Amino acid sequence: MQLNKNQAGLTLGLISALGHLLWVIAVAIGIGQALLDWTLSYHFISVAKTVVSSSLGLAIVGIISAFICGYIVGWVFAFIWNKVGKKNPVM
Repeated sequence: MQLNKNQAGLTLGLISALGHLLWVIAVAIGIGQALLDWTLSYHFISVAKTVVSSSLGLAIVGIISAFICGYIVGWVFAFIWNKVGKKNPVM
């Protein structure tokens, strides 16, 4: 089975951008610090980190960057999947 590299890239890019958008919303409504503390606690990690407010411009850059990185990872995953699949056909 061949994966469409562009479709895989778009899918992972959108998932990454959505995750970052949710984080931006969490910070904007004031629950970012509580989420960060909770996430670190269930990994048994205790560090002094503070979530700070950011600008709308930085939030947009972060969302776009998350999309681009997700797209690249999805594209590379599909590329490797397709290469490995050609050498190891399924019965």
